Amino acid sequence: VSIRDGDKVDTMRSFISFSYHNGYFLLVASFIVQFAAACPGSSASMTRAKCHMTVTFKSPCSVVAAEIMSRATGKNGWTDPHNQGAYTLDEIQKAKQIEGSRLTGDKSYTDLMDFDLKQDDKTGGCVVTACSESQVFSVLDFSTNYCNLRNLYCNSSKDGCPVVNTDLQYTEEYESCWQRDMAKCISSSTQEAK
Repeated sequence: VSIRDGDKVDTMRSFISFSYHNGYFLLVASFIVQFAAACPGSSASMTRAKCHMTVTFKSPCSVVAAEIMSRATGKNGWTDPHNQGAYTLDEIQKAKQIEGSRLTGDKSYTDLMDFDLKQDDKTGGCVVTACSESQVFSVLDFSTNYCNLRNLYCNSSKDGCPVVNTDLQYTEEYESCWQRDMAKCISSSTQEAK
């Protein structure tokens, strides 16, 4: 369900309880809605692995978007260091939003991903809300969704990642990304789990 500016309803849970107070039954309904900017959603089960995080870059959004898109399209021979997966870009909106997917190196699974980029006029940097989400029932993904995102912006100086144009400097904050072992993001094995 699209809300605005790429925000999507990620999960809706309802809780209804009854209580007895002063001789009357009271119906108490509590609705909890979680909105997750930049999560692509899935028609799969509610049980699926994902990584949802905010990444703050020192570079402007035009530079960040150019690096993400260059890597995803394999510019200058760039290949995915996480088991040689294949990226596809579906929608790009001028350094504001990038949507795409990644097919695992063994060609067994496709994950969807979104990047929402917002320029920080005070710092000159870019704040990116990013999410990669499995499209099948999954509990453990062994950091695959994290690596789907991270490998499109990680740097060579700190992370040892191959870079196309710019060695980006960044910090990460995690919303829902408990499987995030960066050591798994650079691997020559074609085995990826879902």
